[in-house]
Amino acid sequence: MPDPTRSTVDAVATFMGGADTELLSSEQKGFICSVRMLENEMREATFSGEQVKASVAELFPPAVLFGPEIATLPCAHRELRKWLDGHGANLQQHSSHRVVMTLATSLYVDTEDRVAATQLASDLIAAGRRLSGGGAAPLPSSSGQRDEAPSTTNDRLAHNIAMRFRDGSCKFSGNLVEAWMEYVAEYQQVARDYDLNQMQRFQYMHNILSGDAKRYYLDKVQGYATSFTQAVDMISTEYNSIVRQNRVKNYLSSYRMSSLTRDGVSEAAALEQTYKTITKLAPQVPRSHQGDAHKVEFLRNAVVGSPWATEPLSRIATHGLTFQQLYGELEAALHLHKEARLAVAHANSSSSRPLTTQDVPGILFSGQGRYARPVTNSSAFTNKRPGGVYRAGRGNPLAIMGCFNCDDPAHTMKDCPHPINAVRAAERKLDYYAKKKTGKPAASAILFQLCSQVDAMEIAGENTSASDDAGTTHDANADDERRLFEALMSTSAGGDGSDAAVVDTEAKADFVMED
Repeated sequence: MPDPTRSTVDAVATFMGGADTELLSSEQKGFICSVRMLENEMREATFSGEQVKASVAELFPPAVLFGPEIATLPCAHRELRKWLDGHGANLQQHSSHRVVMTLATSLYVDTEDRVAATQLASDLIAAGRRLSGGGAAPLPSSSGQRDEAPSTTNDRLAHNIAMRFRDGSCKFSGNLVEAWMEYVAEYQQVARDYDLNQMQRFQYMHNILSGDAKRYYLDKVQGYATSFTQAVDMISTEYNSIVRQNRVKNYLSSYRMSSLTRDGVSEAAALEQTYKTITKLAPQVPRSHQGDAHKVEFLRNAVVGSPWATEPLSRIATHGLTFQQLYGELEAALHLHKEARLAVAHANSSSSRPLTTQDVPGILFSGQGRYARPVTNSSAFTNKRPGGVYRAGRGNPLAIMGCFNCDDPAHTMKDCPHPINAVRAAERKLDYYAKKKTGKPAASAILFQLCSQVDAMEIAGENTSASDDAGTTHDANADDERRLFEALMSTSAGGDGSDAAVVDTEAKADFVMED
């Protein structure tokens, strides 16, 4: 007779054959596919009821079987119990007649797994959800409003955790320069912020993983670990192997700060980043290279060759510098080197700095008015009055000092107390500009100055005229001014300020004087 404890799968329908896997999540599809794969194995070999239970318990730890993904799959637990009973598992009915409690108490042999499964099943029942099939809805609260479904709370919590680690830099991908325990420490802090228990921490742990590390977690950790601590240890063992430790050691030995500066990073930022990299990866090297002396050697290899690092590196052997002391001295040496370069650059720029408008004295000499130009001839400051005030010399053509009417340097022609002789004043001005050929302005500028002073002279002449004789003299001077103005206008139109133009102007001035 066949053994009653043995069973075959020929007479048992496919597990959840009517479920549309295209509409399910990846974890729900994985649950169904795992059971169906176990069915295929049982077609090739005969399993006892205890072996079937042990295989299911090994495939689905309590955190997975009673997690939110499987709990939201309709009739998942009821179908699983039916499937187990059909393969001779003969699960003992729980006194509460709850399917989840029957699975929790009868499926797991290990005491720790059974306690965890019972706690998770109790949480599901306490939340008011009948995961085994259609049941009563959650009872309304005393306020008359329906209580928020537990799945909504769990979904919000899962969303918040996922948002905290949505940035790729917050996820551990298994790269050589990443330290697994740093990501675990950050995740633990977030778990404390949201008051997560150990099973919830294990449930949301996938949020801190990406790339190869997440694939390893899904394939080798999620289906086998029973707690958050065990999952952390399994990943730590994988990504802190002897081979990886030697790779990290070789990476730190060949690390160079110059590679950062070539990418445009400043020397100060590159030194700080080098220090942080060594500090982060030093615990992942082999135990034989985890001492402070090896960190000093890593830092020395990273900065050797820089001119500012020569002196601090020379004191490693003589002063026995620690890792922290060496970094402090390197930082101080780099800062001093930077200050020295700035001082040299400032000194060089000061010695070769061109003359600016700030270096030109802002003095407007008499006769210049708002058309003044900066004085660039040092001879304009050679004469000094007793009161300490500089007066303009005759070296600058625009420094029109003194009176061209009476040749008194104490005042200008505008303030001259003597009768104005416009022809004589014009002759002296033309003679002055002819002698000062170097740097003299164009004839139009001279004409503007002459006309301005002649206008002022005319006003002064009108104020001082008190008799008919004075008025006659003024009319004669006005006629002379007109003829002189015409002579200067012809000079401005036909010449460019050259010596020939000046000589021609002087001849016309002589003509005016002879008349």
